Amino acid sequence: MSALPSRAPDGEFATFQTWVNKATSWIGGTNPLCADTKGRVCRNGGDMMRARDEGAFPVRFWRGEGPLTPVQQRQSKRAALIAMKLQYPWRFS
Repeated sequence: MSALPSRAPDGEFATFQTWVNKATSWIGGTNPLCADTKGRVCRNGGDMMRARDEGAFPVRFWRGEGPLTPVQQRQSKRAALIAMKLQYPWRFS
């Protein structure tokens, strides 16, 4: 298990549905570290579903604490921007 940051989290997803609806706009492209209430790192949808099924929400997140390299961070930011433009086109017109 990875060590969690000692600072306060930047936010949390109260429910699985909140994560589904808000992950891209809240943490997309920020190299986040997410952890459930049991202290397990949640890296993908499967981890989030496990947290949901085991009652381990809310899942907290820390921006800039994830394991991505600088190249991966740039790719993630581009992907998040593209997703945001598709989901919220009126914000970019």
